Amino acid sequence: MKTLAILLTLLLAPALAASELDTLLDEAAAVKAGDHKAWLEARGRIIALGEDALPGLRAAGAEANWTQDGWLRAMVAEACRLRIDKPETAAAVDAPRGIDPAHYKLFRKPEPACQHDLKNLGADAVPLLLERWRWTLESHAYSEGEAGSTERDCFARAILFVPGFLADRRARFALQAALEDISLPEGWRATAAVSLGQTAGTDALPALEKLFDDDTQATAVREACGWAFGRVADIKAADAIKSRLARENLPAGLRRALLTGVGLLGSAWAWKARGLMRQAAGDEVRESCARMLLEALKSNPEEHDFISRALALTAWNASLEWVRELADTADSQPVRDAARACLEPLQTAIRRNK
Repeated sequence: MKTLAILLTLLLAPALAASELDTLLDEAAAVKAGDHKAWLEARGRIIALGEDALPGLRAAGAEANWTQDGWLRAMVAEACRLRIDKPETAAAVDAPRGIDPAHYKLFRKPEPACQHDLKNLGADAVPLLLERWRWTLESHAYSEGEAGSTERDCFARAILFVPGFLADRRARFALQAALEDISLPEGWRATAAVSLGQTAGTDALPALEKLFDDDTQATAVREACGWAFGRVADIKAADAIKSRLARENLPAGLRRALLTGVGLLGSAWAWKARGLMRQAAGDEVRESCARMLLEALKSNPEEHDFISRALALTAWNASLEWVRELADTADSQPVRDAARACLEPLQTAIRRNK
């Protein structure tokens, strides 16, 4: 009987450990946003399990679990796993040297800057940054007064920027929540918009379209949504831009944001970097962007600077002939002048792209 009891204990131990971890993860994920004290306590209970918890944390933090309903729990699991498994990465995220006045005040331009260092940590930084964003952003030991506000702003923007730079899809729900949070500074929401486009792909379009179209939103946020369309590498993003460029009485700032988005979306370099498997999709998008820009020259020649940059980025071969024809035959002198202003930069860009 004693032997049987020992065997049962050994067999049940992993299940009991898994059950304990599941409970702790649920409790940690339920901590209210911004309650750093409760979060640190909940996180501490998970980390106290040590390396024995790593298999369970890896399973709970798997990318497939970063769903709309499950991403928060998955983020907790990954952040805790990294704190156990890669404490040096966690330390670098917890205290970026770029916002430490003892570091940044040594430079000729003494301003905080941590974006570069954090993105160089790679994808392991993302769950830790999202943890910081949700629970401990305000508990960091910033400097007093205006310097501290600048450090905090720098840190927040970097947290929102890095997942987009890394195209880490796991961050999409946190980024969408930040974009839609009207209590946040406009600059933070603008950064979240662009990162959302980079991480969520076509899943970002409904949120971006809704906010771009909402004239009660801050102009800076709406403009950022216009740029963010250009970060969604899909023909659906081209359609979203096209329908909005065609609107009458579109404010100049929003039109320019969309034109910037066209250039980003059509970028020949960006599509080349995506590889041969996406060449056909890229050709479809780039041609659509080039045609949009030609129409923009006809309807808004005063925006030729923005259009010219976007045409050069897209570098669609046929567009050179289209613009030449417009420069020679357009009924309007302003349109002819605008087309001529685009010719040389476009010709140079196409030549470089060959």
